[in-house]
Amino acid sequence: MFEEQERKPGHDDEGRHGVHVHGYNTLTEVADEHQHAIMGVSAPARLAEGSHIHRVRGRTSFHDNHWHWYDVLSGPAVAMPGGQHIHYFTGETSFDDGHTHCFSGVLGLSPDVMDECDDNKYYMMKPKYPKRD
Repeated sequence: MFEEQERKPGHDDEGRHGVHVHGYNTLTEVADEHQHAIMGVSAPARLAEGSHIHRVRGRTSFHDNHWHWYDVLSGPAVAMPGGQHIHYFTGETSFDDGHTHCFSGVLGLSPDVMDECDDNKYYMMKPKYPKRD
């Protein structure tokens, strides 16, 4: 652990706690008689589609001497009870070992927050949901 005087100048621990990301865990569809696990944490939120989205990318689990890469964007925020939201995502893995896998999943619950990340590329925002009757 860094001592306070060893920290970089301008380092802001408080800003790190406002970063809005989601966890995910799903399985690919079966291809070539097997499937892979896909799990991880999304990239921070970015403004899009009148709401916000997240990048979902990584590498699948290892199976029979291979794995696949995936890199997709989630859909916009979907309101959930308690001031939280989710996102859906879908895509296709890279072509490896003579095949690809389709996949879909849900980014887990995350609170609606309004904040800005340090790199100014991604933004936290409260999703704009349509009014429901």
